[in-house]
Amino acid sequence: MKTMLILTDFSENAFRAAEYGAQIADPLHIQRIILYHAYQTVVMGTDLPVSSTKESQQIYLEGMENLALVQDRIKPMVPHIPIELMAEDISLPAHIKDFCKHQGIDILVMGVSGRSGLERLLLGSTSSLMIAEARVPVLVVPKDTPLAKPMTSIVFATDLKDHSSVPVHQLYEFLDAFPVDVQVLNIAKEKDEKYDVETKEAITNLHNIFEKYNATFDYVREDDIVEGILDYSNRHHASLLMVVPQERGFIASLFHNSISKKLAYNANIPLLSLPPGATC
Repeated sequence: MKTMLILTDFSENAFRAAEYGAQIADPLHIQRIILYHAYQTVVMGTDLPVSSTKESQQIYLEGMENLALVQDRIKPMVPHIPIELMAEDISLPAHIKDFCKHQGIDILVMGVSGRSGLERLLLGSTSSLMIAEARVPVLVVPKDTPLAKPMTSIVFATDLKDHSSVPVHQLYEFLDAFPVDVQVLNIAKEKDEKYDVETKEAITNLHNIFEKYNATFDYVREDDIVEGILDYSNRHHASLLMVVPQERGFIASLFHNSISKKLAYNANIPLLSLPPGATC
């Protein structure tokens, strides 16, 4: 990986995400960090853009000043990595895919801070929309994520659907950067040996993907899925929860309804979403 994009709304929760991103930059071989603030100037109480160029420019300058403060905060953590500051008058979710492509973004880092923070930054959207639109790995960092704590375990949750779409190259970048215990958590009704041919193929493929990492394979029940994933992650002292929200299956459903919010807001460990079918 080369370029990390860190979104911020200047809240303390966003600062935590920026600090966490800086903390993992070296293991991921990041060579460039972009601190980014998206805003959209509107007339209060309406959806109309601000007509005053002067007012819009003032908002931009304030944004750049605040970005500089964030830069000062994380620079000691990555003294050798250049940090660029960008503030734009834009609705970010609708443009994030093109932005990531144009800037060569390899990973996007964002915090979770509710309507008073990140959701205001994204003009009412949620982290699930960013995950769907960005088409790059998206790391969602909860507000209580501890810093300066070694990574000890990674949980990769999968529902065995579209297993061939797992972005192996990006997956391996993370697993190689953080050589810790890996648990592959299969989301199923129960552990059942009477699998159909497709499911057996998926399991075999997953074993092949994780073979060199000596991963442990386990199961969680379909009902109460979020609690099951979080409980499993906590019991195994996971430092990172990884998912691939593909087009069908349980994992996809997490990012198309309120369950995704529940997962993001209730998790006390970072959530990494890898884009399905991504290439190296």
